[in-house]
Amino acid sequence: MPTFKKYTDFIDPKRSGKYQSITIFDVDDTLVVTQSKIRVTDTSTNEVFELTPAQFNEFEKKSHHNMDFSDFRNLDVLKAGRIIDKIFNILKETMEGGRRVGIITARDNQELIFQFLLHNGVVVNKSYIFAINDPKLGFTGSVAEKKKQAFLELLKIGFRDFVFYDDDKENLKIADSLNGEIEGIRVKTKLVIPTWKTK
Repeated sequence: MPTFKKYTDFIDPKRSGKYQSITIFDVDDTLVVTQSKIRVTDTSTNEVFELTPAQFNEFEKKSHHNMDFSDFRNLDVLKAGRIIDKIFNILKETMEGGRRVGIITARDNQELIFQFLLHNGVVVNKSYIFAINDPKLGFTGSVAEKKKQAFLELLKIGFRDFVFYDDDKENLKIADSLNGEIEGIRVKTKLVIPTWKTK
């Protein structure tokens, strides 16, 4: 991927002067806590184990690991999750104030995220929802690196002022790195620590 130094290197000229500010939210353990787990089969030992979304962020996949993400493709499991009211209310208040809202999640289905938000009374423009593990997006690397690539796509749309809520420090760190890489943008990061983690 080429290295760009200025915001104007990214933006589609047709988008210049349109919306420039957006608040981005992760989904799992940021907006909602679910029972979703990633099932991992180690083909070298036949061991099967499960990972939470937080554990998956730190997990190093090897060639002998088969990953089962079926829980994360189940809308009913997502709808049944416990909403993190404090952060979800920030999302709603942001939209009510006229600022754009987007989603950058490690899940792989944009439509599922759209329907989950709709179920909770929120309509987010699908163009601002990035399910980074959707193969159609062509993102590569770690979860954090893919989330950074989603930010670059939002730059192309015309956004330059970002607030980003996520529960993973590495995701926030790599998003924050854009401040030193691209002139003319601002990324402000917010670490989400759901109360259930501290109990």
